[in-house]
Amino acid sequence: MHCLRKLVLIIRDSLPPSVFSTSPRISKLANIVCRLNHEFLPSDIEMAEETEQERTEYQELANYYLGTIAGAHRVFIIQPYIKWGPGKVKNTTPELQLAEAEALVKTLPRWAVVDKKCVPLLSLQRKKLVGSGGLNELKKRILTADYVTAVFISTNMLRLVQIAELQKEFALPVFDRYSIVIHIFRQHAKSPEAKLQVALAEIPYIWKKMIESNVDGKINLEESRKRLLQGRQGKLKKALQKVQERRTVVRQKRRFCGIPSVAIVGYTNCGKTSLIKALTGDLSLMPRNQLFATLDSTAHEGLLPSRMKIVYMDTIGFIQNVPEGLLAPFRVTFQDAIDADVIVHVVDVSHPDREAQVDHVRATLKSLLIEDRPVIEIANKCDLVEKGTIPEDTIAVSAKNATGVDLLRKKIEEELVRSTGQMHIRMRVASGSEVAAWLYKELTVTNAEPDSENPQYMYMDVFATELQMHKFKRFLKQ
Repeated sequence: MHCLRKLVLIIRDSLPPSVFSTSPRISKLANIVCRLNHEFLPSDIEMAEETEQERTEYQELANYYLGTIAGAHRVFIIQPYIKWGPGKVKNTTPELQLAEAEALVKTLPRWAVVDKKCVPLLSLQRKKLVGSGGLNELKKRILTADYVTAVFISTNMLRLVQIAELQKEFALPVFDRYSIVIHIFRQHAKSPEAKLQVALAEIPYIWKKMIESNVDGKINLEESRKRLLQGRQGKLKKALQKVQERRTVVRQKRRFCGIPSVAIVGYTNCGKTSLIKALTGDLSLMPRNQLFATLDSTAHEGLLPSRMKIVYMDTIGFIQNVPEGLLAPFRVTFQDAIDADVIVHVVDVSHPDREAQVDHVRATLKSLLIEDRPVIEIANKCDLVEKGTIPEDTIAVSAKNATGVDLLRKKIEEELVRSTGQMHIRMRVASGSEVAAWLYKELTVTNAEPDSENPQYMYMDVFATELQMHKFKRFLKQ
């Protein structure tokens, strides 16, 4: 990887500056996008040295509290729900929650759902979670099912005592949503940055379980485990801080160059990557029909109807019913969305649980955003629903068929011009002059036509911010 990076730098430095200012393939925007997507190499974010013993001890600790997913599992899913009272969820149903739990399990390689059941409860705090009658019924159903090897309790985080009691009753490993999502993250984390964030996301779960337990009653053993976890957490946070600093620098450079950004956000598997592929025409993007297929925040260059250059930011998907600590390390990734000029909230309008998903994304965005940002809410997968079911004021899109994509680009442009203070200006400049070259290089030129009265001059329509106009004036004085 280092050799490749050096080769790219050597090639770049050997080319004349004019190549970068004139070639549409090697543009300033492409360079920034490249930095956003490839700046964080393993050497930049790897943890400080760990001994083999420390790695082995941590792996044993993680396996004990998170469980292991080696090989395959045949899973029985239990979807608990509160029947009434303040804990009752009102914007979805147990059946829809169970369907999402099943999708989570199927996301893991070689895992299969053998059977499933919704279980009504009055509280999620009981030691065995389920009463004796309901517990016996579940045990019988698991025994009669076709070879169950694990049980998934689809609630955000079980207490250690609950896991221990249920494992004792079922004689099977028990997983909650936090542990299942972590294992999915481990499977899908490919880049060093994603792996770093996943590694940090594991630790709050292990800490909570360690606090709840006094394993073996051996104080010295517990103290050594705490020191191990504290040391690892400190190294991970330090590495993540470096990533955050790098991303901040890249965002500042992008803003200095006057390149607007649009964050594509939404519930997991709503079609964000497919939408970016449709908006940019980038055939290298390979969307996957999986939960949490995207764990990295990646940048993709695009053009709006006016030929304005922008950057689309792909982001990790949101999901309900997981503790905040699970996604906290990914705030570095979310920061690209938080700082975007415009946010596009992608809604899977064909999903039966879309109401709960939309509520969750809206609430999460509200908690993340410090300042107001324009949010465009679109109905994706409109080809999968009947006509007339989407409100008239909502942009209906099919990323797969490219339906509504042109309308969305136009809407994004309108919001960007409004939010970034872009001005549309017509200028008369000498044809082939340094001024014309500067405008092409630094601003968004939407149209250029010769002056009918004097062909030595041309009219250029440009989009520019106030800062860019100041730069232009300084250039003219040189």
